[in-house]
Amino acid sequence: MGRLAPHTLVSLQSPDVLLTSGPLPAWVTDMLAATPVVIVRRGPQTTTIPVGIRGYQKSQRFAAAIMPTDWQAPVTPAMALNRLPELTAARRQLPAFQKLARVQSLLSAYDWGVGGSLQFELATGLPMVNPNSDLDIIMQRPAPMSPAQALQLIERLKVIAGAHADIQVVHGQLGFSLEEYANQRASQIMMKTAHGPILVTDPWHAEERDCGG
Repeated sequence: MGRLAPHTLVSLQSPDVLLTSGPLPAWVTDMLAATPVVIVRRGPQTTTIPVGIRGYQKSQRFAAAIMPTDWQAPVTPAMALNRLPELTAARRQLPAFQKLARVQSLLSAYDWGVGGSLQFELATGLPMVNPNSDLDIIMQRPAPMSPAQALQLIERLKVIAGAHADIQVVHGQLGFSLEEYANQRASQIMMKTAHGPILVTDPWHAEERDCGG
């Protein structure tokens, strides 16, 4: 199978395929029993694929790996977004889902999707979102924006969503915060890569081969 982009959810063919360096915490075992879905993390995929298991609490995060043939049924952030109409009326009333519905028209010109707890609930049906959940937007790298254009988009999202929305711009294994770029507090910003974070001057034209990928 081909490479998987970070933020992609995949189903394990069996919870037993999970590769770990030690015993699983009880909450991980419970989550895998409820749904054998893990999220692809950044990192090299030469022999294994780095994945993570998330629980109902923010503190419940567990890193592991799987073999390249031990996954199925990928759900990207964009695919998860398309499942928003499938939510029950009660779940759609949660603030984070309300915000997600409101920003769709503004972001219609971009290739984007939803990450975090919203993506996980949309993909699995488990009630992962709570009244305090954040709205995480995963945007495939568009045409370069100026800092002023990026700031304008962020401010318009705040008005429409009624709250802050975190936008991560991604390109393969690379990712950076649109808000950090827009604020221009320094000449360089942090770029997430398969081999850890680095500082770059121009995040719009960075390529994996230039970032150790």
